[in-house]
Amino acid sequence: MNTEKIKAVIETEIVCSPDGKHTYEVIKRLEGIEGEKGCLISLYPTRDKNNIFASDSTLNHLVSHMQEMGLCELRIINLFSKVVDGKLSAKGLQVDVDNLQYIESIMCDKSFAEYKFIIAWGNSMATSFACQRTKAEALNIFKKYHRKAKAFHITTSNDTLDVDFAHPLFLGIRANSDKWKLKEITITPQMLEIPEKA
Repeated sequence: MNTEKIKAVIETEIVCSPDGKHTYEVIKRLEGIEGEKGCLISLYPTRDKNNIFASDSTLNHLVSHMQEMGLCELRIINLFSKVVDGKLSAKGLQVDVDNLQYIESIMCDKSFAEYKFIIAWGNSMATSFACQRTKAEALNIFKKYHRKAKAFHITTSNDTLDVDFAHPLFLGIRANSDKWKLKEITITPQMLEIPEKA
């Protein structure tokens, strides 16, 4: 009987506040795998330093499809850094100024040019002022430092679910068995408009 042993290591790194109340970034690395680096911005159930090993559908879907997308490292930034129990609610949600400052610190760093910028926040919280403003602010920060850089979103190999900024959880439910790929998208002037609260 011929056998082969294959060892795979997925490294996880979390950038958080010392008290664990805010998670700014989750980084996934596929050790020993060649590929490009991605920086993805999304809404996802927040991991923290106390539950770094806990299963999370959003992160699991992303890791499962990283190689298909040609990625060996993925930095995942949340639109809101506050760690919440359960689902993030639009009720009482405020613009996370500290988190936007963290996003800017990433994007202004020269090393950000090494990463593909991936927008994957889906269409959730479409009526939330804080969410819509944060999305526009994040895109403006990207354009401020990377005016000519490309932006991408995730779609499937057969383009059956070519949805603008599709969330990984949506794709995981609808197209988990499909191959995922990155597709270049255009950031329009309308997306950069900062909404004002009525």
